Amino acid sequence: MSGLLGGWRLESWSFLYEDGRPPEFPMGADAKGYILYTPGGQVSATIMRADASECFAYAGRYEIADGTVFHSIELSTNPALVGLRSTRHIKLEGDRLTLSGPDFTAGTNRTQQIVWRRA
Repeated sequence: MSGLLGGWRLESWSFLYEDGRPPEFPMGADAKGYILYTPGGQVSATIMRADASECFAYAGRYEIADGTVFHSIELSTNPALVGLRSTRHIKLEGDRLTLSGPDFTAGTNRTQQIVWRRA
């Protein structure tokens, strides 16, 4: 899916709960960030609080199959994520990209939803 290639600016990153609880915003509702997809299969994502007091980042390789992107994490500000393969369902509407899928934390009844706009 060549539509993912290039840079995307963060609109929101939220945790959505199956039990109907309100969403949580791990870096705040006004978080900032970018994700970059290269033609060579590399991905790099950085998300930070608006006041720059906290940052989450990772980089690695990606593959796309059947409307899903898989990020194989090679570097991360959270060492526990190195070696993981995340699964994100792709919804691409014009210049807006929504990635959603299971949370990294096992045993939680929540999904992550990350909304990006083409940079």
